Amino acid sequence: MVTNLPPQCAGLEKRYREAKTLSEKAAALVEYMAAIPRHKGTEKLLQQLKTRHAKILAQLESERRRRGSGGSGGKYAVKKEGAAQVIILGPTAVGKSMLLASLTHARPQILGRPFTTTEPIPGMMQYEDVQIQLVEAPALMEGANEGVGWGPRVLSLARNSDGLILMVDLSDNPLAQLDMMVNELRAVHIEVVERGGKVEVQSRENGGVQIIPFSGFDGDFEEIRGALRGRGIYHALVKVWGQIAAEDVLSFLDHPMLHKPTLVVANKADSVGASDKLKVLKQEFPELQVISTSLLGRAGLEKLPGLVFNSLRIMRVYTKRAGQEASTRPIIVRTDSNVLDIARIIHKEFYEEFKFAKIWGSSKYDGEKVGGGYILHDRDILEIHA
Repeated sequence: MVTNLPPQCAGLEKRYREAKTLSEKAAALVEYMAAIPRHKGTEKLLQQLKTRHAKILAQLESERRRRGSGGSGGKYAVKKEGAAQVIILGPTAVGKSMLLASLTHARPQILGRPFTTTEPIPGMMQYEDVQIQLVEAPALMEGANEGVGWGPRVLSLARNSDGLILMVDLSDNPLAQLDMMVNELRAVHIEVVERGGKVEVQSRENGGVQIIPFSGFDGDFEEIRGALRGRGIYHALVKVWGQIAAEDVLSFLDHPMLHKPTLVVANKADSVGASDKLKVLKQEFPELQVISTSLLGRAGLEKLPGLVFNSLRIMRVYTKRAGQEASTRPIIVRTDSNVLDIARIIHKEFYEEFKFAKIWGSSKYDGEKVGGGYILHDRDILEIHA
């Protein structure tokens, strides 16, 4: 073992060597690596441990395939259910398992020791008449994007999700924890803070450059077309949101980042010095919504389902037939969706033969007649005529 390691490393190495199952060895090895300081003198040891950990994960994957439980490519795969899938990320022992157990019927192991969770654990959270899937991920740690711990698998979960909850511990160093997670996500092109605008460019074979503006856009179409032509893009469908200029379009092309709606849950709000740490956290990350909780006392939990739903920027639309009551099961769509988006979801004929619709909810009066471009709001009731 490398000299000058922290005292706890000897015990962690012993725990790894005495672990009886592959899962226990993987968890112990992750804990051991997390305790090793990162500097030139430990580079070789860390690389050896990463290689060893990768081999153990490959053995576990092989065993799962033999048992017929699937799994491929060294990635976690959690089937999406409900209105959206939100991944709970955080360092070890910040309360991820307790949060999942508090908000869903899932029963993860809560053993009071680090690295208990070694596989993603899903559960369904109820918010009014909507269910949202929460998935607790194994611990995220520094170096995850380079293969430390379960890093690549956990980050792949984040990439495939609809939103994220980043958990920190107010009894520890929450600012360093949040910094680490934001940096690890950014290293794999996942952004938790949305830029001032957004661009989607879909190449096509003909038709020139067609620009579709959404909420907040006030840029110059010809400047954007010129910028794209300068890159050799002559035929494309370009969707733009917010304050986007020509140079911003090029920036998005050069550095594509995937934005994930994100909440920060700061646990152990009743610990010593927690209020001051919470204040610093909000000052350093003003763009992120930070919610303080004390999970042992269930403080701060009651508002979380609604905050998660709102952060996802989704809404409920209920449909009805003429002369009948509205459906009790909503259609879940993005908050910028219009009437024609719903018509397309219901049936191709409703979209192609659309005439008009009637709206209850956000309209000026009940049953107001509107066109296909009408932007809907949460809880609207829609009656489509084709």
